[in-house]
Amino acid sequence: MKNVLFACLLCMLVCSCNSRQYKVEGNVTGLDDGTVVQLVPMSHDNEAPIAEATVNGGKFTFEGEMADSLPMPICVNLMVKDAIGMETFMLEKGNISIEGKATKGEPDQNGVTNYTWDVTVKGSPLTDKLNGYKQRRADLDKLFNDNHEKYAQVIQQVNEARTAKDAAREKQIMETEDYKAFEKAEKDFFAKVEETYKGIVEENKDTYWGPMMAIYLWTYFTAADKPLYDSLSPEAQQSWYGKKMIDEMMPAGVTGQKAKSLTVKGDDGKELTLEELAKGKKLLLIDFWASWCGPCRKEIPNVKKQYELYKDKGLEVVSISIDQNEAAWRKAVEQEQLQWPNYLDRMGAADAYKVRSIPAMFLLDAENLTVIESGENARGEALAQKLAELLGK
Repeated sequence: MKNVLFACLLCMLVCSCNSRQYKVEGNVTGLDDGTVVQLVPMSHDNEAPIAEATVNGGKFTFEGEMADSLPMPICVNLMVKDAIGMETFMLEKGNISIEGKATKGEPDQNGVTNYTWDVTVKGSPLTDKLNGYKQRRADLDKLFNDNHEKYAQVIQQVNEARTAKDAAREKQIMETEDYKAFEKAEKDFFAKVEETYKGIVEENKDTYWGPMMAIYLWTYFTAADKPLYDSLSPEAQQSWYGKKMIDEMMPAGVTGQKAKSLTVKGDDGKELTLEELAKGKKLLLIDFWASWCGPCRKEIPNVKKQYELYKDKGLEVVSISIDQNEAAWRKAVEQEQLQWPNYLDRMGAADAYKVRSIPAMFLLDAENLTVIESGENARGEALAQKLAELLGK
């Protein structure tokens, strides 16, 4: 009897372990030998890869056991390391195969390559469910493109008037029946998007699929999206995806609050905490940016100007890049001739500060490490005025 009980317990343990095992075999043309592909959790955060594999003859294999810190099943992005473009699918137990092709685009000005994926995922029933929701979003994309194709002429006319700074001509065009029809089509389209997205979450509000699909469909969340989170069941809210949602809705840069701790690592391998970065200074400006971000680089001259004005009065600037391409980041730092400390985000600093869009800037009181200003209030003229107020005397 004891032997039978032991065998049952052993079987339960093995089954439990196997439920977190995964194996994905890929056969994808268009990927050069030696290309490194990754499985990355789908979220708004800069997630670490679950697994990596090297392509050989178009084939690659991911195999392992899911970490306890992650859910299983989990929605993942298949992507090439240090590139953009992805195929999203559900990673679940069992053998999953991915077949098709990946088309490699030309590198952009920063050397980042875009891959377009045209693949089929087999052996994953949950991916079949996800694909149904993908199709509903694809239908919306088609509607958007159809509207813009239908009204292409009047859209072009308005754009030309704006480029020429001809306000009278722009107003004249916007009063035409064609432009009014386009405005109505745009309004109806965005209403349909909201109805569709919220409908998908509503259909899945009692499970992790609700918050998972919200993360998939929405680009980012703010405090204004709290009712969407509140509509979820307690089970959904407590899921990995539900926690991701609410964490994103709780901003890190609230004025007067204690700044979130962070750690950066320099080229010498030395790790520095927020306290160490701020030591001996009066104010600390943290700038999250990337080489490919136009608005980020447009803001740099203003930061340079403020740095020169106040670096001897207690201002420190620390730039933290979210670039995936290290070479592109180093090139941008050299081009911009940045004179303050610069780091590539190797330690999850952007995640700690809930960075969803860049530039994301935080002005801190370096002595007590509280947030003075963030977002738009820590950029441009607002930043200049605040620094003049605090350090200009």
